[in-house]
Parts: sequence; C-alpha cells; structure tokens
Amino acid sequence: MLLASAYDQSRYFKAADVQAEKKLRIKDVTEEDIGVGQDKEKKLVVWFTNDPRGLVLNKTNNRTLRGEFGDDCAGWKGKIIVVYPTTDEFRGRMVPALRVRIPPPKEGNRQTVAAKPKPPPPPPDAELLDDELNDDVNF
Repeated sequence: MLLASAYDQSRYFKAADVQAEKKLRIKDVTEEDIGVGQDKEKKLVVWFTNDPRGLVLNKTNNRTLRGEFGDDCAGWKGKIIVVYPTTDEFRGRMVPALRVRIPPPKEGNRQTVAAKPKPPPPPPDAELLDDELNDDVNF
C-alpha cells in the first residue's frame, strides 16, 4: 500500500515531534548540508540506535554534547542523551525548540567515593585542656 503520509516524514527530529523527554543512545554523528538553496549550511547530525531520525545540532546542543563527551565526535558513539522540548527566542518570538542534556549515571554505575578517614583521637593532654577551660568561673 502506498501511503502519502509516509512522504510527509522528516529524516530529522523537529520540536513538534517531541512532546516529552526522550532518552536516546548515539549510533553515529555525520556532517550534512541542511537547508535549501543558498541557505544550505553544514551541520552535525546525531543518529541514534533507538530512533531512525537524526538530531541536527544547533550551537547550544553542540556545546552541551562537546562539553560532556569531548570534541572528537567519534567518542560520542554509545553515549546516552536526553532530548527534551522547550521554548527559545527566535527572531523576537518564543518558539518550540529541542535541547539535550546528559542523564545522571545510574546508581550501579557511579564510582564509589572513598569514605573520609576518621580523624585520630585527641591526645590525652587535650582532655586536661578541656577540663581547664570548663572551670567554674563566674563572670
């Protein structure tokens, strides 16, 4: 069956596509020409293992991922991100937008922090000093 609606689908996420946050695992990052005619611009596109659409990175999302995963996009593969809907200003208007964040690590994946060592017990003379300070002095 040939469905016209199948040709109305974008290869890329749009703000209208995401109604709630969505956790995605990065499969690949490519560079693609985005836009039409003279407005074409090379952009990074992040592709996922659990969704066929790519996420075209704007500067904000690029900086978020680069800050967390490093500048080499090859190191982003296998990393998990969360895409969520929000609004942002564009040409003087508030418009729907997509942002990314890095989910906190699961409890089992956190590195255990070494417990602080207990301070050594005070020297025996310290007790005398405390007693001396607690004299019954009337002020």
